[in-house]
Amino acid sequence: MPIYIVVIIIVLLIALAAYAFISQAIEKRRVQKQRILMTLKTKHRNFVYLINGFPPHFLSNDLLGLIYRALIDTCEQLSKIEPKDLRHQDDITLYTNQLDSLPKNNVAQRIRVDNPHTMKDIRQHLLELQHFLVQQEAIKAINQVQFVAYIDQVKRLALQMSVDAYLYQAKQAQQVGKLRLAIHFFTLAKKMLAAENTTRTYDKQIAQMDNIIATLEEKAHINGEAHEPTQTAAPSDPAAKEWEKFAPPDEKWKKKQIYD
Repeated sequence: MPIYIVVIIIVLLIALAAYAFISQAIEKRRVQKQRILMTLKTKHRNFVYLINGFPPHFLSNDLLGLIYRALIDTCEQLSKIEPKDLRHQDDITLYTNQLDSLPKNNVAQRIRVDNPHTMKDIRQHLLELQHFLVQQEAIKAINQVQFVAYIDQVKRLALQMSVDAYLYQAKQAQQVGKLRLAIHFFTLAKKMLAAENTTRTYDKQIAQMDNIIATLEEKAHINGEAHEPTQTAAPSDPAAKEWEKFAPPDEKWKKKQIYD
């Protein structure tokens, strides 16, 4: 076989190998880009879901600002990967304006929730918010002092949701004339607040419940309603189960996190 034919064959083989290598590299980059894109879009969706998942003024503006900044950062990363998609730049403008419009140093307001479905949704959103805070502390977006303060805010909101759940059950019992059952749920709500009242934050609410319980006890006595066996908040109680979910964060949350 003439030498030039051998050379041509060798050159063709090298060209084919190079083409295959380049094609694989391009495909690998494409798959990696697509994976990053899907991850960022999931984060974007989760942040929007988190912001819209609470009633107005339910979260403090510090917490809202933290979520907005993470959302804006995600939109900026999306804009770099998809520069031709103008929606990302529009989102950056929208969320930046919303962030700038938040009043400074505004704390969360006490929002009374009396719908069981809404209570359940809010508790789930609070769990997601706590997971988000764990991740933000892990990547040093917030320091340890900020993390502890934010987690305390979330735990107080979760406590109030659990208390509201008991108050809702108490009022339902009152409406059907079951005063002893109403007293039971008011007592559970009071005990839950008392257990977290080391700073006397809940003195007013506890005093109000004491008055309500005393009034109901008097009415139940007048009506001759017999005492019913009561129980303390056990793990089988829905509110107690939700409260247990707000234990101090552990390392597992840092490993499995939708906001990574």
